[in-house]
Amino acid sequence: MCIRIKKILSSKNLGWAGAVVGSLSSSLVWSQPAPALEEVLVTAQMREEQAQNTPLAIGIYNKAMLDQQGASSLTALETAIPSLNFGSGDRSSRGEITIRGVGDYARNIGTNARVAVYVDGVLVGRSRSFDQSLLDAVRVEVLRGPQGTLAGTNALAGSINIITQQPEETFKAGVNVNAGNFDFSSLTGSVNIPLTDNLFTSLLLGTTEQDGYIYNQTLDQYLQGVNRDTAKLKLRYLGVERLTLDVGFDYLKDDKDATNSEALGNGLFNGFTLSPEPHRVAHNVDEYERRELKGATINAVYETPDAFQWTSITGIRDNAFSELSEEDYSPLDVAISKMDEQNDQFSQEIRLASPKSESFDYVLGLYFLDQDISTNRQAITGAVFRPIPNTSTRTPATAGVESASLYAHGNYYFDSRWSLTAGARYVNETKDIDYSSIDTTGLSLNINHLRDQQTFNEWLPKIGLNFQYTPDVLFYSSIARGYKSGGWNADFLSTLENFQFAPEYAINYELGAKSAFFDQRLTLNVSAFVAKFDDYQVFQFVPTQSGAGTILSLTNAGQVTSQGVELDINAQLTRHLVLSLGTALTHAKFDEFKNGGGIGIDYDHNYLPYAPENNYFVALDYSRAVMKRAEFYAHLDYGYTDDYFSNPNNTEANAIPNRDIVNARLGLKLDTTWDISLWVKNLTDEVDLRQKSVSFLGVPRGVYTPPRTYGLEIRYAFN
Repeated sequence: MCIRIKKILSSKNLGWAGAVVGSLSSSLVWSQPAPALEEVLVTAQMREEQAQNTPLAIGIYNKAMLDQQGASSLTALETAIPSLNFGSGDRSSRGEITIRGVGDYARNIGTNARVAVYVDGVLVGRSRSFDQSLLDAVRVEVLRGPQGTLAGTNALAGSINIITQQPEETFKAGVNVNAGNFDFSSLTGSVNIPLTDNLFTSLLLGTTEQDGYIYNQTLDQYLQGVNRDTAKLKLRYLGVERLTLDVGFDYLKDDKDATNSEALGNGLFNGFTLSPEPHRVAHNVDEYERRELKGATINAVYETPDAFQWTSITGIRDNAFSELSEEDYSPLDVAISKMDEQNDQFSQEIRLASPKSESFDYVLGLYFLDQDISTNRQAITGAVFRPIPNTSTRTPATAGVESASLYAHGNYYFDSRWSLTAGARYVNETKDIDYSSIDTTGLSLNINHLRDQQTFNEWLPKIGLNFQYTPDVLFYSSIARGYKSGGWNADFLSTLENFQFAPEYAINYELGAKSAFFDQRLTLNVSAFVAKFDDYQVFQFVPTQSGAGTILSLTNAGQVTSQGVELDINAQLTRHLVLSLGTALTHAKFDEFKNGGGIGIDYDHNYLPYAPENNYFVALDYSRAVMKRAEFYAHLDYGYTDDYFSNPNNTEANAIPNRDIVNARLGLKLDTTWDISLWVKNLTDEVDLRQKSVSFLGVPRGVYTPPRTYGLEIRYAFN
């Protein structure tokens, strides 16, 4: 059955979508009694409203969808979001996110990512902390395209909002036990306790372990496992009339043996000859990835007697990461790298939201962010390195960011059908750096405390026109400006020629429609967009001046266009069967990238990295009562990702073939107490490449998708 589904859905054109929907709708009687789809509320415009009435392209994933996907962290949602790519996949310490073909990650402390991730309104920090726990998430909202007006700087590709469960007024408790192959085990416990009539608390503790699936034959160990601990403590106080005060503390620790890549071909040291098979390496280094994320959030909401709402969100974050990686991908003592980063930040937001009226509504806000970032990264040569063994390059550096902004956003209703959406954000941002390079290899620079500062002042406006054709059909349009600040390529450098880079700007033009049919049993949302980027910032591997290897350069490439169409369909086909379908057709290319491969070698019209042209995802959910208090359910989903490149030069060395994946779950719910399910991820056990590159020593390397995993999950809840 799965093979047949895979063959049907693997077409690379969009004609299949209409065929599937048409075939299903023609064979089903839409007039038969069936429940409407659940209404989904979002906070994408800083107020709670129905998703179908929000003039934005949003991917929405509620608690039920997260449970069906078995998504315990953000990266597990990738296949369910067709316009999203996580780059190197299961490397939680990297946090590489691409939306609509546009994205990257903050590889060094002098730059930022193009996607902003928020948890309960607080920016989680830098890209190393993007892969957040979803154990207590009630909803994930993926906002596509520049979101500068409401999300601020560095939301050029989009933003992701994670909304978590807050303490409630009744006692609840639950336990989740999960076990599977590769010695997978997970235990999560949660409790919600009303301490008084107006003070409630909740506590969540979770731990997950899994053996790795990549075998290192040199050290006889397995890599790419999971070792994660999560803790969340929350308080809600309702003792003051019209005031809701939420205080939360969270902690996440990842500590696992993991490699950044596998050799895909022979370099100078022939590690590939010893371990050419996927999920097998021959490394002499005891590699690891570690993260420790800590934070506190204070969220106060006061509603005035005339329904105005004041909100204050205070966030304190302390995020640390480190990793040790093989760089020669062989059993020889040639070279390793040690990456690390410490990010401490404070953020404060205050906003006023007006009540909705027949004429207008608005949100006014102030935002402040203070970040301190530090690193002491190093690359170390081993005993067999030539020409200089036992040497190193270290790049100790510190950076600071102070960003303050004022924003306004609102809707004006000309009548019951036509409305205008408009907003603007003014940003003042100051960044500074203190960078050193201490080198004994002869391959990098020697610099002691290079200090620099940059200040940016930008307007980020948005305007849109909306037409409510019927109560169930909304047409919307918008023009929005996005911005990503300039900075420094604070990496391993052989020259300062491109050390400082300029800001990046985008203008996004969008048309969309949101519609519901058959008494809310079918929703069909479509969006078309064209985004124009100037001074696009791009990472790429370039040869060192000595010719002894490559370094990762960050430059302003010139101009980029990302354009495409997205389609989201949800259908309650029968009382028991629900279809979810999403697809994204994206064309993201460099319009101009002069001298991208060196003097006279242009990358004009090349594809952007991690920008597949066609992605789609389809899921079927079936549920039926089998006894008076029992319900059987089944979930099956299929995701397809088109081929793409992982480097701007678009060579065969970094061409990623298309890939697909099938996931499934079968379960039984007993009352509201027990939920027992069998699950499988990568049902057909596909072994696909998702990332390719070349190390700084010239070794072809890559990352494969994880193999098939399966297990049994038992949930028990009581009141």
